[in-house]
This record gives sequence, C-alpha cells and structure tokens, in this order.
Amino acid sequence: MISHTITDRDAGSRFNKYLTRLMPAAGSGFLYKMLRKKNITLNKAKAEGSEILKEGDTVEIFFSEETYEKFRGRQIETVPLYSEHPVKPESVVYEDNHVLIAYKPAGVLSQKDTSEGESINEMILQYLIDNGSVTAQTLKEFKPGICNRLDRNTPGLVLFGKTLPGGRELNRLLKERTLGKYYYAVVLGTFPKAIDSRLYLCKDTAANQVTVSDRPEGNQYVSVHTEITAVRTGKDLSLVRVRLHTGKSHQIRSVLSYLGYPVLGDPKYIPEGSQYAVLNQKYRQLYHLRGQMLLAYAVHFPKIAEGVLQNLSEKTFYAPLPKLFAEVASCELAKGEELYAVMEIPGTSGIVL
Repeated sequence: MISHTITDRDAGSRFNKYLTRLMPAAGSGFLYKMLRKKNITLNKAKAEGSEILKEGDTVEIFFSEETYEKFRGRQIETVPLYSEHPVKPESVVYEDNHVLIAYKPAGVLSQKDTSEGESINEMILQYLIDNGSVTAQTLKEFKPGICNRLDRNTPGLVLFGKTLPGGRELNRLLKERTLGKYYYAVVLGTFPKAIDSRLYLCKDTAANQVTVSDRPEGNQYVSVHTEITAVRTGKDLSLVRVRLHTGKSHQIRSVLSYLGYPVLGDPKYIPEGSQYAVLNQKYRQLYHLRGQMLLAYAVHFPKIAEGVLQNLSEKTFYAPLPKLFAEVASCELAKGEELYAVMEIPGTSGIVL
C-alpha cells in the first residue's frame, strides 16, 4: 500500500486530475475502475474522482510497489541475486534493526573466495533482501556484511552488521576485545585443567597453514592470546572451552596442536605418524567425521549503556549444537549429562536463543 498526504501544492485539484498526474502511465478508465473497487481511496473512503482535494487529505493506493512505479512510468531497480541458498529463519539466533547473529554450518565459507562463490555473508544478505530489510536504495548507501570470520569447516556464530552504525559498533567491540568469544573443541589427549596461552603465529598464505612459536621469530609473527579450560576429560579425548582474546586465522587449531592436544578430525594440525594420528583415524572412522570438532559456540556482550547495541548489553547467545559434535561430546565425554548444561559459559546470564 502506498500513502500520500496532500500538500498545498495539490490542494484545489480534482482528485482524478491528481491521480493522472501521479500515475501518467495508467489510463483514466483503469483509474476509475480502481476507485470503484476501493483500490484507491480518499481519506480511507470510496471516492468518485470528482472530489476537490484539500491540504491534509490522505490518498491510499493499494498496489504493489512494482505496479505503482510502473504506472508512474518508472522502473524499480532490481537487486542482484547474492545467494540461491539464503539463511533460513531458524538459523538466525538474534536480529534487530542494526545487527544479526546467525549460525554458520561447517563447509560454508565466511566470505566468498571467488566472484562466483557463495558464503554465509551472501546467504545472510539474501535473507535480508528477501524479507525487505535490504533494498536497492539501501545498498547504494551501505552494503551490510559479517564482522567476524570462521574457518570453512568450523561451524558456529557469525556477527553481521545490518547498518553502518551496527557494523561499526560490532567491529569496535571486536577490536577492543570486550566481546566474549567462546569456542568448544574435542581434542586428542587428556587436557590439563587450564592453560592461559600466549604464543606467536605466522601464516603461510599459499599453504593456508600457520606456524606457532613461543617467541616472535620475525616480523611476520603476531602475538595471540588463547585461554583454554578442560570441561570433561577422558582417556583419549577431552572437551575444552576456549576463550579467544585475539582472533587470528587457525589460531585455536594451531595453538592446541602446538600445546600437544590437536583438535579431533583436524586435517592440518595433527602430526603425521604420531600416536594422535592413529587415535584421530580411529574416531574419524567410528563417527564418520568430515572435519574438525571445533565449534564457535557463544558470544557474550559486555555492559553497553547506550547506542545501537544497548539491547545486547550483558547478553549471551549460543549456537545450536551440530549433530556430529553433540554425538561425539555426549558419547565420549558427557555420558548421561545434559550437554547444554555441561557447555554453559560460567559467569554469563544463561542461554539466550
């Protein structure tokens, strides 16, 4: 429905003459037909077309935007198709006018790596286009996008800025490291109670793999801070909670491997020929694993007194548990326990879905 309020410019005009000026591509016969059917009304009532308009009168036209623009002699700008597989509503964990938090499944890129590719970024953008939150006009002003990245085979929560203020504030929290980012991993070996790890990474972009060191061995090394706590331990495996204080590519996987507890199913960071390689193969076959048992499980927002993220102040959002991750963790490490309870983040206000 399109609504217009008559201003002093059109006051005094006959209603039918006004409609012809407004929609010159629509014939007068068609306009009279729409008046008879009350598809066009004046002050919410049926009109004849002979009425003299007054300032403040309300005209309502019950056409689609596309039809209305066609009769005005205009073409609606089309929005490109960003994804043939938009995010489903059930994958949206939280959404307001400025931000969106969604679940990215394993096997999906965070951002596309080729012009023809597809990623969670495009899938969320298409979801917003389909529900009308993003239009051709708003895309001219600002193109929404994700603010954090996950490895292709790491499922979990991604943060998406729907507006410029929303994206700016999310990026600020990430840069200032005040946003709590929590992961869970099933690792090989019996993990000690806790490790507060401060190491250095160097990424080989060509090989898409990082090297870890306990000291900066060159300008290409960057410092990383990873806090790891054992939640459940067994003979072969452990369930660990990881808090990222920095967020570098492959940080969790490479650091855990360097510490001697590689992530189960990891195709890159389990030393070949090691005892862990044998264990890894055993559990991969047992559970038909296709990737690493790592999950970006929760984000916890700090206290936010004002601004576009105020509604998120001190709230925690949890990802749904992937079937394979839940199966391995439940069967091997949380036998008989409610996995959501085992994986709740200490010091937060509980699960918000």
